[in-house]
Amino acid sequence: MTTIMIVDDYVPSHRLMSFVLEQYGYTVVTAIDGVQALRHLDTYAVDLVVTDLTMPRMDGIELVREMRANERFSGIPVIIVTGSVEERDAVKAAGVGVNAFLTKPVDSDDLIHEVERQLRGEALRRTA
Repeated sequence: MTTIMIVDDYVPSHRLMSFVLEQYGYTVVTAIDGVQALRHLDTYAVDLVVTDLTMPRMDGIELVREMRANERFSGIPVIIVTGSVEERDAVKAAGVGVNAFLTKPVDSDDLIHEVERQLRGEALRRTA
């Protein structure tokens, strides 16, 4: 079973994304910030992370930096879903190794399409 972690301090956002992903058969784990997400990565076998950019304690950029610096988590695909439309945020996200950047409000079909695209890419990397 594929497990996706949603990291977002705005509960309605992660509830909506959880609902959509669960409808497609994914198991969902949620965290309210990057600190909690890193703890969950130690506990759960996560296949993909969907994270907000701006959160208290540890934002999405720092979360990805921490993930990429840890050999155990460095290969997990990360999708940023944020309300920011600033080009500099997309550039900064790409610079730390984010795999995709979507803006809120994210369309359910767009979210599922990107999740499936990233998971297919991850499966290809693992077998290569």
